[in-house]
Amino acid sequence: MKKVKDFLFIYPRLKYPTGDAPLGILYLASVLRSRLGIVPDILDLGFCKKPVETLRSHLVENNYQWIGISAMITMAGAAREVAMLVRQIQPEAKVILGGPHPTTLAEQCATEMFDFLAIGESEDSLVELVEKGEGQGISGIWFKSGDKWAQNPARAPIENLDLIPFPAFDLIELEKYMKLWFQLDTLRKPILGVNIIATRGCPYQCSFCQPTLEKLFGRRLRKRSPGNIVAELKWLKERFKIQGFNFMDDTLVVDRVWCKALAKEIIDAKLDLVFGCNIRADLAEREVLDALKEAGLRKVYIGIEAYSDRIRNQILNKKVERAEIENAVGLVKSLDLSVQGFFMIGAPGETRKEVKQTLAYARTLNIDDLTINITTPLPRTYLYEQFQSEIALKEEDFDYYRRYAFREKDLSESWLRRVQVLGYLRFYLVPRRFVSLLRTVFSLRMLWRNWLKLRRVF
Repeated sequence: MKKVKDFLFIYPRLKYPTGDAPLGILYLASVLRSRLGIVPDILDLGFCKKPVETLRSHLVENNYQWIGISAMITMAGAAREVAMLVRQIQPEAKVILGGPHPTTLAEQCATEMFDFLAIGESEDSLVELVEKGEGQGISGIWFKSGDKWAQNPARAPIENLDLIPFPAFDLIELEKYMKLWFQLDTLRKPILGVNIIATRGCPYQCSFCQPTLEKLFGRRLRKRSPGNIVAELKWLKERFKIQGFNFMDDTLVVDRVWCKALAKEIIDAKLDLVFGCNIRADLAEREVLDALKEAGLRKVYIGIEAYSDRIRNQILNKKVERAEIENAVGLVKSLDLSVQGFFMIGAPGETRKEVKQTLAYARTLNIDDLTINITTPLPRTYLYEQFQSEIALKEEDFDYYRRYAFREKDLSESWLRRVQVLGYLRFYLVPRRFVSLLRTVFSLRMLWRNWLKLRRVF
């Protein structure tokens, strides 16, 4: 006999499994529990050897009133496949699609596979929807009305982020994630950690992110209080024995006063945790980084993107100069912190020479790790809208690591993939990096983590 349950969240991560827990779903699960007393099931397909078969078995054994699917554009095809299976096995369940995919391409998602679309930040929208059982009058929700779709107005962002309960890490097998979590592997020892979010929104206008981020989180940067963040870290350490964490915020150091207050709160709590964070090169300041280092900062991620000023600042609209990048890397290394650089190759109009310059630049910078992504125009970003006529790939086939979305005369997917792989090899075969790499490659505890990273590209 089937078990009757209220809610199932599905994360259709069929490619590139990692130790990164699905924070969006965990926040939504937490508000359902705290405000409605509903304890949802959570199924992350990235941890299933046979995801479709696992989902089928789960749906056969349990009967849900509500099923929520959260998807990025790179999961669009998987989300549709999951929804089709749900319709076959549990046709009476109310199916919601949320996340960046429906927020940016709602018209494409408004199909018979779904009953509701959750647009943008959805904690309050979801609670209202489950309470009422229908979408009429709920801001941030699209819903089927007969054979058509009705659109409610967008929902205003949540002003006080401290009112949102901590992500429901206790509703998943977090230990599985922590064993695969590789965000701080540059520190050359396996660290059990998690990702957290301290802010929502980004005030910058990079063409590969905006205005999509604004549609998700609003125009203004909102911050949790330092005390609220530290309370979550205390809980994570006491409950799950974490040794480190990573701030997933696009850039942590925009508000210097708040950032230093956060560092002090962490120091005063004596958490003895190490962590990493993203910064913009033009925001790197010794006083702030000193305070964060004292609090446990050990790794900094910097979006460098491209060597060419034309690509970085005109096409990608990063508005960061090469001198600022080099100064930021120098400052971070002077503090004995690890640095990972993010690079993008294959921007519209980029030449083979400029791609090679970017990869050569990565080797010359004093950074410890790098990520080389193939430029992908996320739907509704400026990059997507400006160069839409040059996009040759269907949105659901977008892939930062392996696919090239644009139609370019001078570039091809096969050539970009070759230089991407070569870029990684030439970067890590530099003696000082290769020695450090060997320490992790031959660590049994880090072997599977390294494989997960390698399979994205190789």
